[in-house]
Amino acid sequence: MANKAKNTEHSGAKNRGTGYHGKRSEAKLESKKKRREDSKEILRSSFTNE
Repeated sequence: MANKAKNTEHSGAKNRGTGYHGKRSEAKLESKKKRREDSKEILRSSFTNE
């Protein structure tokens, strides 16, 4: 028993300070969509500036 990890109040996912009020899975999906949109915009702007 001495070698078993002890759960403290600080164990677990730290996703309350991010400002998203919802489930973590919903936040991740939204974040992925935004990242993809931003990437597409960067690629579009790099090709139009050439």
